[in-house]
This record gives sequence, C-alpha cells and structure tokens, in this order.
Amino acid sequence: MDILLDLAKEMGLEPKKVASTGGGEYHCSCPSCGGRDRFFIQPNYKMKNCIGRYACRQCDIKGDTIQFCREILGLEWEQAIEKSHARVPQMPTVLRFEKPVSRQIKPPPIKWQEKAKVFVDWASREIEKRPDILDWLEQRGISREAVRDYQIGYTQNQKSKYGEFRRPFSEFGLQEELRQDGRPKEIWIPKGIVIPTIEPSGAVVRLKIRRDDWKPTDKVSKYVVVSGSMQGMNLVGDRGSRVMAVVESELDAYSLHHKVKDFAFVVAVGSNNKNPDNFTDHLAKIKHFLLICHDNDEGGVTMLDKWRGLYPHAKAHSTSIGKDIGEAVQNGINLREWFLSALPEEILRKTI
Repeated sequence: MDILLDLAKEMGLEPKKVASTGGGEYHCSCPSCGGRDRFFIQPNYKMKNCIGRYACRQCDIKGDTIQFCREILGLEWEQAIEKSHARVPQMPTVLRFEKPVSRQIKPPPIKWQEKAKVFVDWASREIEKRPDILDWLEQRGISREAVRDYQIGYTQNQKSKYGEFRRPFSEFGLQEELRQDGRPKEIWIPKGIVIPTIEPSGAVVRLKIRRDDWKPTDKVSKYVVVSGSMQGMNLVGDRGSRVMAVVESELDAYSLHHKVKDFAFVVAVGSNNKNPDNFTDHLAKIKHFLLICHDNDEGGVTMLDKWRGLYPHAKAHSTSIGKDIGEAVQNGINLREWFLSALPEEILRKTI
C-alpha cells in the first residue's frame, strides 16, 4: 500500500514514476514552492516510524509520511499518525525541530544575476503602468514608496522579451536539465507581481512571481520561484538591527519592514514549513529579540511551532484582526504600534 503516494494524489498532485530508487521514485510539482518535477516521493522507503519519504530539490522541504501529513496536509499529530499508519508510542515534544535542516546557500551564477537585474529594472517600470496592482498593494500596507524601495515589479503577457516567457537554462548561465520527456527544461517567468530578493550589494539573487491567473484548482503554486534562484530565505533590511522579525510571505515582510526599518529587519520564510538556511539560523541564534509574526491559521501555528522549537528565546506575535499582516492592514491596524506592543521595555527604550 503506497500511503504517501495516495496522499499526494488526494491533494491534486500527479506523481509519475521515474526510477526504482528506494523501492520506486516518483516526481511531481512541489506543493510548497511549485517547482516542476523537483519534488520526489519514495513511497516504499522505510523510515523510523513509518513508510515513505519526500523531498524537494528546489526549496529543500523534506520528511516522512507523518511529516507530510503534518506540514503539507496540515493535520494534527494524532490525525497524521492515523493517516500515515505509523507506529509511534507518543507524540514527541519537539522531535521534528530539534535542529534545522540548514544548508549552505550560494548565489546564482553571475550571468543569472545580470539577467535578473535587467528583468527587475524593467518590471519596476512596468508596475508603474498598473494603478490597479499598485492600489491592491497599498491596501495591504505596501505604499508606492515601498514598491520603489523594494523594487517590486510586474510582468504580463505581451510582445516583449520580458513578458511571460520561457528561456533555455543556458541563457541564464545554468547547467542544462532534461524533463521527463527528454526535452530541455526552461526558465519560466509567469504573468504576475515580481518579488525580488536583493542583497545589500544590490545583486538580485532570487525571483518569485505571484501569479495573476492562479486558481485554487491549479497544480502549480500561486507563488513561483524562478529556476536558478538562490535558496534560503528573503532577508529584508539591515541584518545588524536589534530586532529580528519572522513572517511567512515576502509581501508581508515588505509591508512590515517599511514601518519598522529603523530598528528591525524582517525574514520572509516563503512557506510555513520551510527550514531556516544556515545564515538565517545563525542570525536567529545571536539576536537578543526574535519575534515570530505568524499567520492566524493552521499554517501559522505550524510555522510558530517550528521556530519556537528551534529557538526557545523566540516570542510569538500575531494580529488580532485578519489572517495575516496584509489583511490586518486592510482592517485598519497600525503596523508600527502593533509591532512595538510586542517589544520588551529594554528594547523599547532604545527604539523610541
């Protein structure tokens, strides 16, 4: 009985068998980052407490069938144990998060960075032509000034080399990879809001697109990470700031950072179940005040559970209105005052 395979199919994934590794290996799109064919499932691989394991070679999520039920399907522990047919005597306290699966991250090739920089500059000009997109961003706390500061852009279907397009990996300095049908894989940039990760040096090292035409029934995620992007998390602001805040989405990170950038930097995790990379892990350990601004949903609880398990000194803080920071702003919250309300007196004295 291929339990993990069946669970993946239940949630709309279409895993296809590509090898006999681990009793059979299947590939499909990643439910976390949307990477095509980078997510693999080995449903018959024997783990400590259950059968089956999974991983994504793009965003680095990984785990067994129990963890799939917990972090991908969002089930409670008891439900996950029952669903995965696992044999675990009792729920571990912080077993899943004793230490992060942190990895050394490296920037993409220089050629990729150069191409990405040209694209970001173009997309930054294009978004100025879309007052509807700018108004939507402003409603969620990202002003016109913030759009320019963080170089948020827009790309759409049009007769332009920078519209929605597909390009060979080699054009971006990447090593060629083949699809299951033997054809070369391509760089894909879909229509939508362009969310770049820009290093203090000005180098563009990651591109994420919030797809305009995404629908809940889509097999590809609402957010697409462009192939070749640096892995890890998006760090927004001065890493030497006194306060480190952690949020789930990049757009929430920009909204929050623009209000508290004089004393805090913000980490955008990108998904509620993603593990910190080695650099983010280092910063989280040395920062005196670490604030986890989690969403008000099951995914937010999962993220909070993970980060407090990894860093016991972390404090939790969520909005009293709305699912996330964007919805809270739409409902009239003052982001700076809300954030300051979570800080201890010794930090406040140095901030105000």
